[in-house]
Amino acid sequence: MENQINYNAPEFFIEVEKFSKHSLNRKAEMIIIYEASVNSNQLGLFRDLCFTAKYLLGMMRVLQEGGNNPQISSLEHVKKDFSSNLAKAIEQIKQITVGLDESQKKYFEEEFFVRSHAGLTNLNELLADLESTKLYLNYLKREKKN
Repeated sequence: MENQINYNAPEFFIEVEKFSKHSLNRKAEMIIIYEASVNSNQLGLFRDLCFTAKYLLGMMRVLQEGGNNPQISSLEHVKKDFSSNLAKAIEQIKQITVGLDESQKKYFEEEFFVRSHAGLTNLNELLADLESTKLYLNYLKREKKN
């Protein structure tokens, strides 16, 4: 694996999958988001989105453990933080994909941003892929230093 980020989206996500040792749930959508971020010079925002996703999934694990963990004193605070960061992640995706054609934007809206069980499940799959991408980006950053 190279230390430089690969701007070819399909190749980049093959690298992510090899690194994470599992297939991405939403690879086609990840490619669209990544290409949109590269094409609109928003790779920094893509990285921020990956960080937000990783943070959200960490909070989700805390919420699932909830009452079982005595170190978690304020679940209400975690729930509020989770809600605001979920809204932030959705906004980051919308910002990256603003230049897509209307049918693609509509697809993202209906697939990931609809407040329903299916929408939340789809969004969670996308967030998991973004978390895997964040871990890969961290790996690349560490490799670059060596």
